[in-house]
Amino acid sequence: MEQDVAPAEPAEAVAAPGAGLLGLWLILSAGLAGAGVMTRTTLGQIYPPPYSVGEQARELPVWPLFRMNGPYPELEGWLFESIDFAPIPGFSGTPVNLLVEIASDGQFRDVRVISQHEPVFLDGLGPEPLAAFVRQYLGLGLGRNIKVTSSTNGGVRVDSTNAYIDGVSKATASVRIVNDSIVNAALAVARAKLGIGGSEIGRA
Repeated sequence: MEQDVAPAEPAEAVAAPGAGLLGLWLILSAGLAGAGVMTRTTLGQIYPPPYSVGEQARELPVWPLFRMNGPYPELEGWLFESIDFAPIPGFSGTPVNLLVEIASDGQFRDVRVISQHEPVFLDGLGPEPLAAFVRQYLGLGLGRNIKVTSSTNGGVRVDSTNAYIDGVSKATASVRIVNDSIVNAALAVARAKLGIGGSEIGRA
């Protein structure tokens, strides 16, 4: 199911979970998957002025996002599709594809669903619970482990090492796959493109 990725202002800085030893595989998979659908033109429609999308990086499918500060553009963050870096199959066998923006310090600024084929969000609950789930990443950073809890914990909670986000009732396995996709893709970009990792990544 293709989702409408409507124009909107990126949210304020967000935090995300830490990951394991998938770094090298994720970087290699970026060159193998080649499944991204976004173009600079499409992204420009999602992020209209005062934002502007730069040219895609040569080495990775990542776009710089700028925001005008008077006459000068300032780097707002980096845009990428999760499927290019962490194409983890869902229940349908097809990866969920998400549009992600991370800031230069590894904080999430925006996460949106581009496409998904999860049965529970097609024929059961509908797409809105998944859209609401991914909005929880806003304000989190890659310096914390992001963990999916039950759907009744009342929103995002953080401690010194972890961030806990609400799952979706009847879709626990699907949202954990989505969480892995978001976090692993963001870690791959942070390490390969931003040149940060470990203690250098912000917690927020």
